[in-house]
Amino acid sequence: MRIDKRRLYHLDWYLIFNGLALFGIGIMNLISATSSFYSGSYNYIIKQLIAFALGLILIIIITHYDYRLIAHNSKWFYLGALFFVVLVLIIGMVAGGARRWISILGISFQPSEFMKPIMVMVLANMLYEKKRENIPLSLRDIIKPMVWTFVPFILIVKQPDLGTGVIIVLTSLAILWFVGLKKSTYAVLISFGLLTPFVAWNYLMKPYQKMRVLSFINIDADPAGFGYHAKQALIAVGSGKFLGKGFMSGTQHKLQFIPEHHTDFIFTVFGEEWGFVGSVVLFSLFISFIHRCLKVALDAHDELGSIIAFGVTSIIYLQFTINVLMAIHLAPVVGIPLPLISYGGSSLLSTLISIGLLLNISTRRYMF
Repeated sequence: MRIDKRRLYHLDWYLIFNGLALFGIGIMNLISATSSFYSGSYNYIIKQLIAFALGLILIIIITHYDYRLIAHNSKWFYLGALFFVVLVLIIGMVAGGARRWISILGISFQPSEFMKPIMVMVLANMLYEKKRENIPLSLRDIIKPMVWTFVPFILIVKQPDLGTGVIIVLTSLAILWFVGLKKSTYAVLISFGLLTPFVAWNYLMKPYQKMRVLSFINIDADPAGFGYHAKQALIAVGSGKFLGKGFMSGTQHKLQFIPEHHTDFIFTVFGEEWGFVGSVVLFSLFISFIHRCLKVALDAHDELGSIIAFGVTSIIYLQFTINVLMAIHLAPVVGIPLPLISYGGSSLLSTLISIGLLLNISTRRYMF
């Protein structure tokens, strides 16, 4: 694989360094988050760095090939990812009451995470001609994209992994909005959206997921049970006050009051140790990163690149927003990682694949 010097010159270095800054903060935060674990931080940090190294290799591979070629073959990636999602339900590993992981040759990964960027490429490949011709999508136009979205959504929710399923659906809806919809299509989608909570509550959601929603409405209804996560997360973030307790000085997570504080509740560790000021810095980095991603979407050479860039930006934005809102009790507790910050190889690889697509699109706007 020969490296074209033009690609190096035209790489979006702002996006790269912004992403590296976020990952660096994530590693430092993970050191603190896992310092009280029985096995210490070493194993977690090594695994996260290995995943990061693999992600860099994937970025190099992704940026080498024209994103139009990747999108054209995205249905094969979709079918491959769907195969592994189905395989999880059959032979997947059970952890924390959920069957989300699969182990191959001793390596465990979460297939549903990779469905996020793949889903974006599939939908972009389906819809870019409508975007190019500036034709709003009719109800008939969105049937196929929604079928391709809801097949993995249903399978993923059955694991159960409501958080990943929600991100996939919301991202798909964001892409449909970006391409453009007829007024009649908006009306149907809004009507469907109003029915969704009823259907989800009665047919899709597990009892523990329902209790999380009820605990969100009234956090003190079951403070020692289903409201425990949210209550302790709120205490941890609030205890950071203005300047925080300092690096490695957080007490709530070190005393194990906050479950999963190295994954879904990673922001509670940061908020406790760095306080309001540190959180503002972290938010500024995320806002800057997301803004840059949107710029890639706006400056893309063609509609296909624009849709892909907007789609992966939506994934990053939604995960960041929901994860933080969940930590401060402004959203129900769901399993959604904080991009580039939370521990998890599959999540990190999925995010780096998304960044690779952004760099691919950004670089090639100079090369056509």
